[in-house]
Amino acid sequence: MLHKLSLLLLVVATFCSCYDHHDEPPINGGAMSGNCDISQLYQLCQGGCHTISSDIVCVGRVTSSDSEGNFYRSMFVEDSTAAVEILLGTYNIEAQYPVGVVVELHLKGCAVMVKEEILQVGLPPQSFDTAPREFESQVVIDRHIIRGSSVEDIEPLVCNIPSLDTSLCGRFVKVTDIWHAPLTDSDEESSMVEYHRFSNDNEDIVYTYISPYAEFASMPIPVEFVSVQGILFYESVKNEKSRQFVIRPRFKDDISTINSTH
Repeated sequence: MLHKLSLLLLVVATFCSCYDHHDEPPINGGAMSGNCDISQLYQLCQGGCHTISSDIVCVGRVTSSDSEGNFYRSMFVEDSTAAVEILLGTYNIEAQYPVGVVVELHLKGCAVMVKEEILQVGLPPQSFDTAPREFESQVVIDRHIIRGSSVEDIEPLVCNIPSLDTSLCGRFVKVTDIWHAPLTDSDEESSMVEYHRFSNDNEDIVYTYISPYAEFASMPIPVEFVSVQGILFYESVKNEKSRQFVIRPRFKDDISTINSTH
């Protein structure tokens, strides 16, 4: 009886050990090594969705976070040349890939595509589809993403509104000295949820977007000058005739009041 109990405890311990390991991404404590800049991946997407058949490896740092709910089932990785959205299809991403951690992306067998100016990486599409699929399985994610041990503070690319460009989409950017400037007769919410319009002295426009599911969706609209940082998108916005540049904050503190010189 004692022998059977000991055997049972051993099996349970082994199972728990495997489970815990499965929840943790593989970590490389050494130097990360790539053979391709993220910007070079754009060259593969000229004809739409492309499945990578060669051993392409990119290295970058995570710039987004799902911890406060404004990003969902994906993360953004950036190197010095460009950024890419990884379609993980999982939750609690911040716990495994915190902002600033270095990652090695092994892209052989993955599909790449530019969607609304955002470079995306996922699994090859189904036969009836034309866009990359989410990884979804942690086993598959671990096959393509190796986490490094190095974590550093990430500095945004500081821009003024006129310098925003579609080539910067997906990058972690910061625009400062702007204020809330809703359109006349706008039906924008009283809080910062959804899209909100901001302007500068020259009446240049940039929008923010905060999901209704974000923890800070109810934050009040600022009445002071602010700086806004987050991931840059270029997308359709309600009440606008054309697509607009949109900054999606990761955290509540990504929108901060400033002492303006005005």
